[in-house]
Formats: sequence, C-alpha cells, structure tokens
Amino acid sequence: MAWIKYNKTQIEELIWNKYVKKISEKYITFNLECKTEFLKFSNKWLFYREIFRKLWFPEYIISSNVPKKAYYRWKTNMNKWKIESQKWRPKKAKIDFDNMTKDEELEYLRAKVAYLEEINSYINSWLP
Repeated sequence: MAWIKYNKTQIEELIWNKYVKKISEKYITFNLECKTEFLKFSNKWLFYREIFRKLWFPEYIISSNVPKKAYYRWKTNMNKWKIESQKWRPKKAKIDFDNMTKDEELEYLRAKVAYLEEINSYINSWLP
C-alpha cells in the first residue's frame, strides 16, 4: 500500500507532465518515454533525484521515495529485458492454429525458434 496520498491540486499538476501516463491518489504510472529518458540520464551518472528534476517533476515527488524506487525497478528491468519488461509489452493474443495456413504456421514457428535462440545466447553470455 502506498503511504503517499496526492491531493487534487497535485494530481492536476501531475496530469500536465508529459511523462505521466496515469495518476490516482496513491499511484503514478509513468509512460515508456519517461522510463527510457530516465535510463539514458542514469547512464550519464546522474543521481536519480537530479534526473526527476530534469524531467520536470515537482519537488514533492523528487523529495519522496518515488525516484529511488523507480530507479531500482527500471534499472533491473533494463538489465534483464533491455527496457522491454513484461509490464510494458502488449498482452499476448491467443494463437489459433486451427485457422492458420501452413505458411503462417511456419512463419510463427521460425519466429519462435529465433526468439528461443536469442534467449539461449543471452543466457550463455552470462554463464562462465
């Protein structure tokens, strides 16, 4: 549960920030552009509070734990999934193999093999 409660004036102020996707009294959802900009600035060795200041967030956000938690969460997602974490991907559609043509099925299986080979090479790069 979030300890921060944003009042109406703070919510109205944050809605106008181009890096905020959604906001409620307890939570802020940042858009993908914010996350990528944040990670670009963090690669330049800037402190996470300075980065939020550069992204034009108000002082009550900067002085809270939001930048620190976002930094660690987004940094781990960048290292694991190269900025494309599961939360940022669109939901998977169910694949209907019964109505697929042979060419579509072959294309799907080739894409899946390429994806699995990419994951395998990524895992092998971490192994000694």
